Formats: sequence, structure tokens, C-alpha cells
Amino acid sequence: MGKRVVSLPYGRKTMEFEIEEENILGVIEGKKFDIIPNEEEEIKKALKSPIKSKPLKAMVKEGMRVVIIASDITRVAKNDVVVPLLLDELNEAGIPDENITIITATGTHRKHEEKELRALFKSAYGRVKIIDHDARDERNLAYLGRTSRGTEIYINKRVFDADFIILTGAISYHFMAGFSGGRKSICPGVSGYKTIQINHKLMLNPDEEKGGIHPGVGHGRIKGNPMAEDLEEICDRVKPDFVINVILDDGGNLVKVVAGDCKEAFYEGCGLAESLFSARVQTKADVLFLSCGGFPKDIDFYQATKAVENWLNAAKDGGYIVLSAECPDGIGHEGFYEIIIRYGNRKEREQALREDFSIARAVGYILTLGLEKINIILVSSMEEKLVREMGMIPAHDLNDAVNYLYKNFKSDFKAYVVPHASTIVPFLENNDEIFPGK
Repeated sequence: MGKRVVSLPYGRKTMEFEIEEENILGVIEGKKFDIIPNEEEEIKKALKSPIKSKPLKAMVKEGMRVVIIASDITRVAKNDVVVPLLLDELNEAGIPDENITIITATGTHRKHEEKELRALFKSAYGRVKIIDHDARDERNLAYLGRTSRGTEIYINKRVFDADFIILTGAISYHFMAGFSGGRKSICPGVSGYKTIQINHKLMLNPDEEKGGIHPGVGHGRIKGNPMAEDLEEICDRVKPDFVINVILDDGGNLVKVVAGDCKEAFYEGCGLAESLFSARVQTKADVLFLSCGGFPKDIDFYQATKAVENWLNAAKDGGYIVLSAECPDGIGHEGFYEIIIRYGNRKEREQALREDFSIARAVGYILTLGLEKINIILVSSMEEKLVREMGMIPAHDLNDAVNYLYKNFKSDFKAYVVPHASTIVPFLENNDEIFPGK
């Protein structure tokens, strides 16, 4: 059949590799939707005809202090288009720029450099005050009580003190919360560190004997997912006033905007995201060639593992994942790295996670569950020693990875190629169960 040249995103560029045609089961992309030619017009239309809500202009009043919660640098959410249009809309309703604050929903992520904020918000940068949320700064957190599951709710004081709260962001599948977007702007976005950790700990199976992940947690799962239901309670307590979420295809192009009521618009967006980001596959594969989709999704290895979480169970036990992820910021989180290398087995690792839970450690724990089933070859800019310490196989480039497979696995392996594995989630053909949620 001959050889085929395949290209995968890697950082801000692409990387090619050569593979025998007969090795490829298929190249998996998201569903193709019509790309919106005029993003600004589509966003304005959503603001004028919101879902189960009055238009934004009709909701705000002169003199109000408005907070816009916006995604950080690790997310692609069209901040540079959405936020300036929101500012214009608020100005027309009598809210001057000095009454508006943008708070970046960093959750537990690092603060931004000025050049990153400038790139994120473009024309909005320098126009209004932009503040990075700091989940560990207890002096700037307000306490709102507990959820029914006992989660202590600490929220950014500027959000708490605002007269009007607008949520922004992008909706896609999320392994723990079911979907990103909506209420995730509040938690983890602008919540206290303690709130975030307690909420995310709900992802673990309450039956410590069985261990592992709670059976209700997984991509696309909201009802019956304790973490997602707790997030909704937290959001209900904060009472945000308006949401505008974008849905992007796997190339980062705008295909839909939902705006309006913080629950109803979000749920409608989830349905649209499900139709866009699910992929049917006929069978599990020996090998998966995955890319996160390039920068910023592969800014560090912590972020890059989303691709593995999404596709892990689409690989046969004993098979391989080849992950293309530049990781210019390295590992990303010390806790993520620490739980992977410090403990000798799953039981010790899970016990440590339960005793001192953090999101970074949980993501590391999930990765090690995957490494019990499959092998990972990592093509990145990280030191080979670090990659090996985490139980993976380093490769200089994708051709190096292919040669490793031919030499150390088998020459007749069958593989899927997934250029945007951080956003696309596999379904088994004729079976509506999502792989990773099982």
C-alpha cells in the first residue's frame, strides 16, 4: 500500500511523520460545522437574543460595578473577541469602563505575564482593569457557606462584591466535570484553593476499598456526577447574572455562541458541544497517535494529559499512546509530578491523594492509572530523564516514535491518528457509552 506522511500539531507548529498506510485505521477529526465568517456579528446576535434571559443591555443599570470572568492563557475561548464586545455593550447601557473589572479564571494555575494578558484580551487590554485570581490569597476571598456535600465555598471578593457578574469561556467535554464552561468559571475559576480541592475530591470513589474514580464521573456526565452537581450548587450560591460561552471546532474556529441564563444557555451549549466533539470509532486500536492540538493545549505536560484522559480507553490493553506535546513550560505542576514518581503502587498513591488532595495530584494519579494499562511514548521538549522518571518513553520526534514501535512492539499494529485529542472524545460504534467514563 505504500507509506503515508501524517502531520500533527506540536506547539505553535506541526510535526510530520511517515507511517505505512496499512497501519492506519483512521484519522479522527471532530465533526465539520460551518465556520462563522463574522465572529463579531454572531456574538452580537447572541447578546441581543439570549436564552431564557433578557438582553444584557436590559439587565444592567447605570452605576453598577460589573465583573467579567474570563478564561486564562491555558484555554482557547475567544477572549479577544468576546470581551471587547461585552465592554461595548456595557458602555452603551451606561456602564463606563472604570466600573468594569475583568478577572481571569486562573483557578490553581499560575499568574499571567503582561504579554500574555495583552495577547489574551487585545483591544480590551489597557481599557479596563484586569486582575488574575489568586486562589491562595485568603485575604481576598469571601465565605459563602457550605454546599449540601460539605464543600466550603470561598469566592474571590471582587466577584462577591460585584453588582453584576458575567461568565465567559468555552464549552467542551471535561473528564471530571462532564463539560467545561458555564459554572467552571466560578469553580475552579475564581474560587478559593480549599473550595477547589474539596469539590474536585468528589471525583474519587467514595468506596475506598474499591478505589479509583467515582462511577458517575466522566465526559459528558452532569446528572449523577457528584463533582458536577456540587459545582452547580457553588455557582447557585454565587448567583452570576449572565453567561456567554463559545463553542469552537477542533481547529479553534467559532461555530456557535450561547448567551443568557447561566444554566439554560450552558445546558444548550453542552448539547451542541456533544454533537461537535464526539467521535465514533469502530474498534479499539493497538496504537494511538495523539496531539493535544498544539499551543496552548500543550503548554505543559499537566495540560497535555487531557488528550490521554480523553482517549486512554480507546487503546487496547498493552498498547501504546504516542503523544505529540511540546510542553515549553515543562511539567506544569510539582504536585502532578510528585505523585507520579514518589509512590510505588496504586494503593499508596491513592491513599496519599485522599489524605492530601489537589487537582494537580489527581491528574497525575489518573495518568498513572492509564500507565497500568498502556505505554506512552512522549514527543516533547522536556528532558528525557524527566519523561523516563514518570514511566514513559521519550522520543525526539514522531518518526523516532514510529521506529520504536516497529522495533519494539509489532510491525502490523493498527492505529488511530487524532490531531485534536484534547477536545475530541471517542465513542465505540453502536455503543453510546463513552470510553473514558467507564
